Amino acid sequence: MHPIRFIVCLCFLLLSSEIVLGEGLEVRHSAGAQSRTLALRGDYWFQALGEQLIVLKKNSGDQVASVQLTMPACGICTDLLAVGDTLFALLDGEEVIELDISSPQSLNIVSRKRADEIGIRPRQFATIGDIPVVMGDGGVVRLVDGSPVVECDDEVTGVFNTLHNGEVYALNRRLYSADTHTFLGSATEVHPLSDSANAPSGTLVFVRALEGKTEVGLMTSELKEIGSLGKVVIEGAFTDVLLRGSRVFLVTNKGIYVLGVSPKELRLLRKFPVNGVRSIGIVASNYFALCGDFGYGLYRIEDDPGGVGRTLFRVVPANGAMKPGFSTGRNIEVQAENGSFYYSFGGDFSPCYSDHASQMMRSVHVPTSAIVLGAEAEIEEDGSVTMRTSEGDMQVTLPSPAITVVAVAGDFWFGTKNGIYIIGHREDEPLLCGLQLAGPIVQLIPLLDGTVGFVSGAGVVGVVANN
Repeated sequence: MHPIRFIVCLCFLLLSSEIVLGEGLEVRHSAGAQSRTLALRGDYWFQALGEQLIVLKKNSGDQVASVQLTMPACGICTDLLAVGDTLFALLDGEEVIELDISSPQSLNIVSRKRADEIGIRPRQFATIGDIPVVMGDGGVVRLVDGSPVVECDDEVTGVFNTLHNGEVYALNRRLYSADTHTFLGSATEVHPLSDSANAPSGTLVFVRALEGKTEVGLMTSELKEIGSLGKVVIEGAFTDVLLRGSRVFLVTNKGIYVLGVSPKELRLLRKFPVNGVRSIGIVASNYFALCGDFGYGLYRIEDDPGGVGRTLFRVVPANGAMKPGFSTGRNIEVQAENGSFYYSFGGDFSPCYSDHASQMMRSVHVPTSAIVLGAEAEIEEDGSVTMRTSEGDMQVTLPSPAITVVAVAGDFWFGTKNGIYIIGHREDEPLLCGLQLAGPIVQLIPLLDGTVGFVSGAGVVGVVANN
């Protein structure tokens, strides 16, 4: 018998509703959050923490306000861009949110645009001159009017303006003209130096992400690299870069590197070995604002009346991305990028100091097939699903590629790249409901009360119920 091709389609409801997708599927409890991005504007520090946006006083780190960008566990803010009295927040791959920050102590959400409205899957903000844009899978779009700058079939990682080639974009570590799509050079990101920098007008700083290392260097306005003295190879995977005058602050997962710019040379001046930093801001001449796998906090560069130099302080903890954990059915130990965490389903979430945590993680089995009475579901390599019954095989394509599956109360629960979906094997009810979450959902754990625990690669654990 030939397999039947069956495509499952869902009507996605607004994230602002209590139940994101489907009828009755909801997050009962969630915990954990990643701290991936920050932005400084005036006297304030805007900090993303999971699906929250927190407003802090820049010099002290004291919290003055916060706002939920979406429902708990339903998204993760991965980039922020402040332009005047507007702050743009990005829910990775899903949504761009515009906020009015003219009164930072009482933030106001102005608008939301989903990926299908934007025309690309958004991944990162940038500016072309003074114009804010969003780039990602499918190209680059201006945030002011939604007009496209670049249209392509892959993820754009950088976009900038040049004196001789106009607008240029980076894709797969290669540079192309936005007008002609002509190949122009190699880089992951490129940023123009300011006019105050000690370099010829139009000089650019390029970043090239390598395997476990990061190359940073200088380019002319014609996109030609400036000799062997014009670049440096840094330890660690690239996470952020900030330019201030003749200084380049490069961040990798191994630390913060300060480089000095001269007309024909880029020289490494200092290194601050802080692991897991994702984003950086300059609070004052002796202080950084940092966020990353550890959470967010202030970093004192040199000794001063406030304390000892090279110190990260006033830290608000967070966690990194999570992997599948070891569960007893009542609790789970999960491995994150910054250590292990203990989660009691529906209850406590705290660091785990077990000596056996890493050994247990290695033995975790994440199922890719499940059986209920009369049917079997198996996840294929491409994330599609084969349903096998006595009537034959049926191919099922979920709204996003499946990663894991468990059987609960006669139905199949799938963890996917963007949420959880339930499929019944009965012919008249192939799809019950779905719930969009910050993904990927890397593990599902059936619980005794009929709910299901989940672990997200986005750094969230929680409990979902089908009411």
